[in-house]
Amino acid sequence: MRSHVPSQAGGPHGAAGVVFGWLMAWINGPSYRHAAKMLDPQAEDWILETGFGTGHLAARLARVTTQGMVCGVDPSDLMVRTAQRRVAGLRADLRKGTADALPWPDSRFDKAAALHNFQFWPDPARGLQEVRRVLKPGGLFLILLRDHEGKTLQNLPNSISRSGREADGTIAALRDTGFQDVQRLANFDEAPVICARR
Repeated sequence: MRSHVPSQAGGPHGAAGVVFGWLMAWINGPSYRHAAKMLDPQAEDWILETGFGTGHLAARLARVTTQGMVCGVDPSDLMVRTAQRRVAGLRADLRKGTADALPWPDSRFDKAAALHNFQFWPDPARGLQEVRRVLKPGGLFLILLRDHEGKTLQNLPNSISRSGREADGTIAALRDTGFQDVQRLANFDEAPVICARR
């Protein structure tokens, strides 16, 4: 990861990270609700979230997946602790980690989501391979991107996000990884929305 990536955005930490996490959860609240509706969780589902942040979406999903499990990785120790408190007592397994090294077996998950964190994946090809590996055949992958269209942001670690054609690049990368039925849906609150099937 490049050293000039905004440190709080890429991995909230310390007192400033607490404030950043609260602000991130407040700003992303509508996205969490939208994603939960699109994922349509069922009681028996196993759902993966990469970059779960404060755990608001994970908790929302885990209240439904009473016979399955919500799992996830996030690189921030602070966000892991915050999210683990939020999902206490629910069927959830939230760990420190990144999308490019997922600690679950092949074909474990019915659905997966990455909300507003794809731009921080330093190795998007490897991350997409890992998400595809842990999804069941036909499993749904939902990505909400930040609005980076037409911008070249050299401080982002993800080369696709830096390109200025993030949505098109993400779609191409998903197809190159072997995902099927890759679609760009209507933007949500200016955020490109992409879904694909394993």
